[in-house]
Amino acid sequence: MPYKGDALSVEWVASNASLSRVINGWDARIGIDTEFQRTNTFYPIPGLYQVISGEQIFLIDPLNISEWQPLVELLEDPAIVKIMHACSEDLELISHHLQAIPTSVFDTQLANAFQSQEFSASYANLVSHQLDVELGKHETRSNWLQRPLSEDQIRYAGEDVYYLPALFESLSGKLLALGRMEWFQDLMVDKGKFVPGDPESYYLSVKKAWKLDHKELNTLQRLCAWRERKAMSEDVPRNRVVWDAHLYQFAKIAHISRADIHDSLPRPVARKYAEELLEQHLLGSTHEQSLQRPVRPLTQGQGAITKTLRGVARELAEQMEFAQELLARKRDVEACVRNYFDTGELSPAYLGWRAPLLADEFNELLQGVK
Repeated sequence: MPYKGDALSVEWVASNASLSRVINGWDARIGIDTEFQRTNTFYPIPGLYQVISGEQIFLIDPLNISEWQPLVELLEDPAIVKIMHACSEDLELISHHLQAIPTSVFDTQLANAFQSQEFSASYANLVSHQLDVELGKHETRSNWLQRPLSEDQIRYAGEDVYYLPALFESLSGKLLALGRMEWFQDLMVDKGKFVPGDPESYYLSVKKAWKLDHKELNTLQRLCAWRERKAMSEDVPRNRVVWDAHLYQFAKIAHISRADIHDSLPRPVARKYAEELLEQHLLGSTHEQSLQRPVRPLTQGQGAITKTLRGVARELAEQMEFAQELLARKRDVEACVRNYFDTGELSPAYLGWRAPLLADEFNELLQGVK
């Protein structure tokens, strides 16, 4: 049934008392979506929470509510199913804004990937394919922090949750019929939670960090951890502090000077952070610690077997008519190859629900590689 915003019951929730009241009437299965803004900040700024329970849509205003415990308790209640679409950014917002870890999350995008060859189906495409409803074009850029919201914003906000219960019914039914519900639930254990990045480990993601020697890597680790915490404390994008490439460059300088920093960074940035960069560089270069090494590029032989394994996984996914990314994403297979050469075993990702599908063939192929 097409969404008719003016024909549905939509309640604007903008006080602590009204939030507590409406939550008490919600069903054991809700659809939830969020709207937020993150242009000049490290953390997302909540603009709106949308919830559908039964036939009622609730638009929850985070700009006027301060007591969130009733919603936190509901989100963390495993008896309540939370239906979301492409939930990773929503979970990040909920983690930062509410300090909540939702349980029993059902991601419609991921559920679709187990029964379709499309891994990242949009909400509109999923509604079209599963429910035969064509959605109108949404605003690609919208200020969800403005008040009052426009009629179009309210309509789109409601539409973004209106179809979630119907998608749940359609997708869960197909998962059960295909015998893939356990696979989906297994993967949702990881995909259904947000894990904040660890400032102490950020250096592992820096391009070419594997090339650094032990002392340089210690310096890079210290500089990255400082930059991450600085961006968090000032709530600005990390590149507003110092770029990764500059931190890498500084880590390679054995005895850095104030001139080195001023020559590399924009003047306002250098003026603001030079002293702290010098301090962190000195600490990193003189107080060495045992660190995890960043992963090196695969050898030629490892690259070749990765390509072979991905081909095997892709072929199986095509035969089973689900998204090949579930089995054959490059980073997953590369991690599996690295783990095998380090430990003689497949990586944890291929010891879970994927094991009955691929473990025997992967092990057989890997055993023949030096």
